[in-house]
Amino acid sequence: MTQETRYVVGHQQPDTDAICSSIAYAHLKQEQGENVLPARCGEINPETRFVLDRFEVDDPDLLEDVTGKQIILVDHNEYSQTAPGMRNAEVVEIIDHHRVGDVETGTPIHCRIEPIGSTSTLVTKLYREHGVDIPEHVAGLMLSGLLSDTVVLRSPTTTDEDRNIAQELAGITGVDVEKYGRELLQQKSKLGEKTPREMVTGDFKEFEMDGGTVGIGQVETVTPEQVLEQRHAVLDAMHEIREERDYIFLTLLVTDLLEEDTEAFFVGDRQNVFEQALDTTVEDEQASLPGVMSRKKQVVPPLEEAMK
Repeated sequence: MTQETRYVVGHQQPDTDAICSSIAYAHLKQEQGENVLPARCGEINPETRFVLDRFEVDDPDLLEDVTGKQIILVDHNEYSQTAPGMRNAEVVEIIDHHRVGDVETGTPIHCRIEPIGSTSTLVTKLYREHGVDIPEHVAGLMLSGLLSDTVVLRSPTTTDEDRNIAQELAGITGVDVEKYGRELLQQKSKLGEKTPREMVTGDFKEFEMDGGTVGIGQVETVTPEQVLEQRHAVLDAMHEIREERDYIFLTLLVTDLLEEDTEAFFVGDRQNVFEQALDTTVEDEQASLPGVMSRKKQVVPPLEEAMK
């Protein structure tokens, strides 16, 4: 009897960690004899394109609707970030490094969530635990996802496990962590011909908090002036998006990867809560967040606490 195909899928607006961990985890499952394929629910960004081309890996299939399919979630576990149709799909497994969200299942499933810097780090651990060799191209993908999500091991989310595994994967691929990491930072910074709206929504997540939904976008770049110089157009786009989606507020984090600081644009209600949570002052819909690099660790938790 043929086993039904299961799909490994990351979040909407997928980043490099979401795409690379989906491919790597699907490969692990295939090596264990399971009928599993990698997939994605959004377009591939310039950094991820660079990685897939470098390691000569095909794009995972695009799933526009997952209704009725068996799904393994990687790099997320909240409905607001899942592929369309997820509430009518069967989630059979979760592999993640974020907070526990609101995805519900009808039966017990395998769920592995750890407080580490990337899902790629966790997938590497699973290869170890199952005694499966890591091919060079898969090691390259997981190293890329790890370095991307930890901003080349500079993010406050980085753990000693991330650092050790980065060196292990670099040994398999034969690349230098810092040198390759700088290449990734340059790719991450490519804003190209993006419109202000695309800048806001390129790396974007919704969070359900007390009182409603909050939208938080992030641009990680070594050239923040490309965004800051367009502040009026970016803010206009943010106002449009907030009205369309009925957010309590919407913020865009413009993170300077070299200076390790963030400028935040803010539109909407609860400005005083935003200021209190992040110890800042919003003036003309903009605020400085010195030392802030991680949305997951430094922005979302204090905002959730302040919104209660």
